[in-house]
Amino acid sequence: MNMPILHIPAARRWLTSGAAALMLMGAAPAALAQRAGDIEVTQAQALPSIPGARNGGGFLTIVNHGKVDDKIVAAASPVCGHVELHTMSMENNIMRMREVDDIPVPAGKTLRMQPGSGYHLMFMDLKEPLKLGATVPVTVKFAGGGQLQLQLKVEPRDKIAGSAAMPGKEMSGKGMAGGMH
Repeated sequence: MNMPILHIPAARRWLTSGAAALMLMGAAPAALAQRAGDIEVTQAQALPSIPGARNGGGFLTIVNHGKVDDKIVAAASPVCGHVELHTMSMENNIMRMREVDDIPVPAGKTLRMQPGSGYHLMFMDLKEPLKLGATVPVTVKFAGGGQLQLQLKVEPRDKIAGSAAMPGKEMSGKGMAGGMH
């Protein structure tokens, strides 16, 4: 039985839109916001590895749409031995990085993690270098019970930092880089 010519353009449109949807789904993990309850991650990024480095940094923008404070209490990734929650600050022109028990995400606020200051995820004992364009799977757990499976896109520092200030410097109208606003 021959297919009427009338259906060929419809089939072509369906195949074209299906292919486009599949391509978008491949880009979705790093590009689209993900949500667990009132917590939404709008950007999930990591820095490419420095040659010879065994550790790496991950950065998120997290919005707490709720009326209750929450906090990140743990993170894990198969690309490394373990993930630590970290903060970084400049004290007397010396960079100080330390592990913290949790990362606060206050109600109605946005936490913007950026290189150079504030909170970040620290990938310890990387199994292989993080390369530009790759994605890093990370599970982030919140005290309020939420959990997100994220794909952090490995991007250059200037793309992650955007308008971030240098360590110890204020960002105009936005508070400290890596802080809440």
